[in-house]
Amino acid sequence: MKAEESKITDILTEDKKYIIPAYQRPYSWSHEQVEDLIKDIYESFEEKTQEYFIGSLICIDKGNDIYEVVDGQQRLTTLSLILAKIRDLIQNTRVKGNLQKRVLPIDDFSEKPQEPRLQVRKKEEDLYKNYILQGDKQYLPDEKDRTHTEKLFINNFHVLEGYLVDFAEETLCQLAEYVLKNVYVVLVKTDSFASSYRLFNVLNTRGLSLKQSDLLKNRLFEIAENKKNISEKVEEYWEEIEDLIGIENMDKFLVLHETARKKNRNKAVLVFKLAEHFSDSVEKEYNGDVIQFVRTLKKSAENYQKIKEIDFDNEIVHRIIQSLTILYEEWIPPMLAFLNKLEQNDNKVSHQDFIEFVKLFEKCYLHRWFAKHNKSQREVVCYDAVANINNNATFDEIQKELKKHAKNEGFIEYVNSNIYEPRSNRMQLVKYVLRRIDQEMQDVSVSKKYNGTITIEHILPQNMENLYWKDRFTNDEHEQWVNKLGNLTLISGSKNSKAQNDGFDKKLDIYKNSDKKVSFDLAKDVLEYSEWNLENLRKRHEHLVEIAENIWLV
Repeated sequence: MKAEESKITDILTEDKKYIIPAYQRPYSWSHEQVEDLIKDIYESFEEKTQEYFIGSLICIDKGNDIYEVVDGQQRLTTLSLILAKIRDLIQNTRVKGNLQKRVLPIDDFSEKPQEPRLQVRKKEEDLYKNYILQGDKQYLPDEKDRTHTEKLFINNFHVLEGYLVDFAEETLCQLAEYVLKNVYVVLVKTDSFASSYRLFNVLNTRGLSLKQSDLLKNRLFEIAENKKNISEKVEEYWEEIEDLIGIENMDKFLVLHETARKKNRNKAVLVFKLAEHFSDSVEKEYNGDVIQFVRTLKKSAENYQKIKEIDFDNEIVHRIIQSLTILYEEWIPPMLAFLNKLEQNDNKVSHQDFIEFVKLFEKCYLHRWFAKHNKSQREVVCYDAVANINNNATFDEIQKELKKHAKNEGFIEYVNSNIYEPRSNRMQLVKYVLRRIDQEMQDVSVSKKYNGTITIEHILPQNMENLYWKDRFTNDEHEQWVNKLGNLTLISGSKNSKAQNDGFDKKLDIYKNSDKKVSFDLAKDVLEYSEWNLENLRKRHEHLVEIAENIWLV
């Protein structure tokens, strides 16, 4: 292992080439990080700082001046964007030519571009080489088709242009010279994957900002390094998973995936131990078969996206999953475990079983919410379901165990209580209840979408200053009924701000759309009343409780 201070001019030379290996995370710097780097460099340039260090560059020396970048790709890639953008903005042919060979050498005889000094991942190679380094706009993907990483490349390149475009030609040429001659990195060269991997992990424990998914990917490629012809397949599967989930969501997915495969009722492994845990799993459960591991992980990723995108043909399942998204994500692992179980084709469970499972799970899980249980108490339902699924229980056994968590008495008590409570988690529950009732007011063939800001509206207002309400409710009646289910509806945020404490006639006008329709069936049913008094409030309350019982009674 060798470490030395190196100028950028000595890093990006004609005889050196840098490769971003498949096990590395993609380019991930935000525009804020790019702005910070170019601003810091420019300020150092203005202050005439002789040596400006931007960190380390750890590489495996592959021979023939080819280096595999283990750490430092974010800075190195951004530096290449800076040099490419300065090249684009200046007219000086001498400086322009110098910068060109730093990022993409041109053959002196054929005048055709050679390989870039920095070889990025295959997925971004065309964009980087042809659009960023050559300005060929036919390689610019349509905005709707851009991956997260492609967006970062494009946006950061535009950010640099916005920062540099107003500088004078002379300033840009001097800044380019400063970057090449006065910006330094500590270049660390190792001669093997194993030694670089150790250093990679040491740096991580000392504060390098790496995700668990980065460490896991690194470990998978270390295992694959000793097996022929599988590294490319691992890379292919991993990239497909990243595309499905989104790089920024990988750690969250890995936590949910690991929770969904538990066979005991303990909580899932801690986030900071995910990479270590999965590495052990590859060796012990998959006997080192990395391909089988990533293939299984990809199937789980597909099912996770199915849940996140609410991609279900069955309308009942669609409705329930759609509503569950209002709550915390602790309910996802049981759904994911069941879908993953279906992938195994062992005839233990069927697709019809999944529909029945979702219906029963919602009831039992919500009973914990109705009883005001905390997160860890609610998770007991989830972990029990996951354990039963993964221990090859029959569907009848899964249902039997799930029903043990049902508490019908607590549910009945809840829907007849003052359910509106101005606390965030309880408001989540009220929105859930109202939305599910709103769904059930429509035929099962109807699929509803809920967009924009949705708020909870008190028909009898919380503030009873208006004479309309004082004439119809005593103070005791107001206190008893204002926060009950029968007095609540859903309404768009903009309408809610208008409705507030008005009399019932004005509220009805606001509830209506211009075409005499309203957004929610739950609000439409209020329009059937000519006035809002205690008798009608009770009547509506009983009606909504009946719908709620049809949904949640076990």
